[in-house]
Amino acid sequence: MRGKIDGLVVDELHQYAQNSGQGDAMAELFQVAKKVIGLTATLINGYSSGIFHLLYRISPHLMLKDGKKYDKSIDFNTEYGVTESVYEIMEADYNSNRRTSKKKIRERQLPGVSPLVYSRFLMDSAAFLSLNDMGKNLPEYEEIPVQLQMNEDVAREYFRLQSEFKDILRSQKDIAKKILSAYLGLLTVYPDQPYDQKPVVHPITGNDLVVPKDTSDFNELHEKDNSVLDVVRRKTAEGGRVLLYTSWVRTDSQEKLSKLLTAEGYRVSILTAAVAPNKREEWVERQVQNGIDVLITNPSLVETGLDLNDFTTLYYYNIAYNLFTLRQSSRRSWRINQRAPRVEVYFSFYEGSMQHRAIRLMASKLAVAGIIEGNFTDEGLAAMSDVSDMTSALARELTQGIKDEVEDLSAVFKKMAILKPEDYRQTSEEIAQDSEIIDVEAVEITSEPEIFTEIPVPRPASGLLSMLSPKPARPKKKKVVAVDPLQMTLFDMIEKAG
Repeated sequence: MRGKIDGLVVDELHQYAQNSGQGDAMAELFQVAKKVIGLTATLINGYSSGIFHLLYRISPHLMLKDGKKYDKSIDFNTEYGVTESVYEIMEADYNSNRRTSKKKIRERQLPGVSPLVYSRFLMDSAAFLSLNDMGKNLPEYEEIPVQLQMNEDVAREYFRLQSEFKDILRSQKDIAKKILSAYLGLLTVYPDQPYDQKPVVHPITGNDLVVPKDTSDFNELHEKDNSVLDVVRRKTAEGGRVLLYTSWVRTDSQEKLSKLLTAEGYRVSILTAAVAPNKREEWVERQVQNGIDVLITNPSLVETGLDLNDFTTLYYYNIAYNLFTLRQSSRRSWRINQRAPRVEVYFSFYEGSMQHRAIRLMASKLAVAGIIEGNFTDEGLAAMSDVSDMTSALARELTQGIKDEVEDLSAVFKKMAILKPEDYRQTSEEIAQDSEIIDVEAVEITSEPEIFTEIPVPRPASGLLSMLSPKPARPKKKKVVAVDPLQMTLFDMIEKAG
């Protein structure tokens, strides 16, 4: 059937990256088309497994040439990803003739993708373009973390819950993993809604393990609520509109924020899942025409297919752990056709809470995901070996404390901001005034096994692609390998650029 389709355009290509029937259907269309263009703003989720099936669908010949079989994805992850292996070491008795034995218990994949994935599989067929590459006069874009303090009563109860969680993880290891998700969810949402929270129950007996106390109510305002109100006041006074993101459906944040802002005289609308996806952009346009000041929604409802240029201040009341959703939803207003001079995205969190840990880890994952797209930063490269999956990482951070990977969380986001020189800003403002453009604002779980993280050295590829990986000398011979002085490996390029 090759050639039955002259041209195929596949939008949101990352939606076909999993081992699914939808992905297989895309692969069938891909193989019968003469020319194919795939489009995505989030090619990878930070794991090597997140791109394995997609590569097999768009470049099966290169995967086979590299010796990677479709039913052996573990080989691909071992070579191009980061693998954590857990071993159990049995030490020999004193004066024993037996050697120390080591047995592997389990392996798991961590975030991290070797840059060789790009050079071996994507270099000849992929182009990474940002909006900056389009030659347009784009607005500035900056993500701003907002660190807040919990109320005294809320903080006292929060740290009591956290302390009990630590005790359970250390003393009842048989149920630790079974309650991990429920407990982390409680610690994440409790500072935002310190009332009406369900207890964490024993997974076997069904008895209550920990019962959170109500330290507030729906009508009491907290520092995060006041922060939202402050941002809305400032931005609407400048003639802009604000988009509020609330990610946790188990809380009443949307209703509380709507009541608060409506009482202050602002026009507020809530976009829910009841509005069909193909009608959401039209629905938002009607709300703007009706004069709304604030739109409240879950970021997963607007992550793809919508231009929300009327909202140039975005405020995350809380965030979920899906990197695709975060990256897509945060850029809804930073578009080519955006005429406002600046887009601001705020991430609010309570200091010392699980929210603080989560946003710090997400900042690292954002940098990791950018590596394969050519955005090499110190934070991203460090995160390749330091950050694990979100649930496990949050649990470990909880018991061990936040590691000082960076001195200031604001500095991490500042490096990812897109800002213009001061003199360029002044020139842009003068042009905007002349053309009458309206400025409208956007656990240490102590256990017997020891953990070793293995980052295997990639083996050289065959053919022309092997130019990017120098051939190592054989270990049994002291033969010096001749290296072409004109040849430079990818890692040499990175080191030289640094």
